[in-house]
Amino acid sequence: MTGAAAARWARVASPVTAWSLAGLTVAIILATVVLTVLTGNLGVSSDGSVIALALVFLAVGFLIAVRQPRNPMGWVLMSTGLATGFTIAAGLYELYSLQLGGAGLPGWRAVIFAENAFWPLGMLIGMTALLLFPDGQLSRPWRRVLWAYAGAGACVLASQAIPGAYLASWPHLHLGAAGEIVGPQATGVLHFLATGLPVLVLVPFWLAWIVRLASRFRGSAGDARQQYKWFTLGAAITFLGLIVMTVAESVASSSALISVVNVTATYAVIAAPLGIGLAILRYRLYEIDRIISRTLAYALVTGLLVGLYAGLVLLATEVLRFSSPVAVAAATLAAAALLRPASRRVQAGLDRRFNRAHYDAEQTVALFSARLKDAVNLDTVRADLLAEVQRSLEPAHVSVWLAGTGPAGHGPGAGPGRPGVDPG
Repeated sequence: MTGAAAARWARVASPVTAWSLAGLTVAIILATVVLTVLTGNLGVSSDGSVIALALVFLAVGFLIAVRQPRNPMGWVLMSTGLATGFTIAAGLYELYSLQLGGAGLPGWRAVIFAENAFWPLGMLIGMTALLLFPDGQLSRPWRRVLWAYAGAGACVLASQAIPGAYLASWPHLHLGAAGEIVGPQATGVLHFLATGLPVLVLVPFWLAWIVRLASRFRGSAGDARQQYKWFTLGAAITFLGLIVMTVAESVASSSALISVVNVTATYAVIAAPLGIGLAILRYRLYEIDRIISRTLAYALVTGLLVGLYAGLVLLATEVLRFSSPVAVAAATLAAAALLRPASRRVQAGLDRRFNRAHYDAEQTVALFSARLKDAVNLDTVRADLLAEVQRSLEPAHVSVWLAGTGPAGHGPGAGPGRPGVDPG
């Protein structure tokens, strides 16, 4: 930021602003809860999971905004929670107004327009976290990219305002048999806009930000590297939830199962703001290397297993025309047989990247064990063990005592003692 821009941001980004924005979001979430009870419809909020998601975004963003008001990450998360809460509250407001019949609620058609025009807003704001993490400091070229993204986002919102205005002006809106809002059948360009596909124009921005994030992680060190690791952990859990949701919606035939998976995936998205909050505020708390390597391993292996299983089932049933029970059993056995070696390879690769100390220790033990199998001379084994400990731990001295023998050691401090290895 320039000096003038930083001064303006400091005036706006104050604890008072944070409390005001938090109060507004909480009021909207409380209205959402009340409207959920009045309408008796839990589907709009995915059984309450979207409300929980909005609360987590709000809480994490509020903590960051109060402690580090000049860091835009807090304001990004709070705004995402506000936009998410508004979308759900607006949908319930429309539903309850139509349930009341002729009476309706004040301004309900304006709410229909606002909900359909601004539904992508939470996603538009939230995805900027990929660019702004961890402190919001951007070079001039990336600030220009952010301005271009803002312009593209405004065009996306304008594209959604067109079908929103058409729907809000339709005189015969009513509730369907399942309690959903039934409006006009859009065709042509209007139908394309109503599908929400214009949001795809933003995907190149998101991909560029992910590449930038990965390159910054590779070049980071110290505290910054720990922050990127926490962010990676939250993103990995969120990514896994979205994969499971997408696959389940593609292959599941039960609407109840799809509902459960959608709720679970929504809760998985909560990991993203939690990871950001921990990265910025308390990234020194835990052994993040081990957590990340395990989480990413489970995510990748689960995605690989689900993809392999679905592919084998489709191959057996659609291409080879086997009977369904036989195909499912064969796919299950094949996936289980391939899971263990794949799991070992994925875990080793991730440990090598994120949990280097653990990886190096395992490699050292494995190499020493391999050499030990062919060793027959006790003096050679003892010398090899001493050399390995000296190279790995670099102690001031190291000694080996064997029962019934004298001490043998390297460096100062070697002397008599009890059986064992004593790196000093």
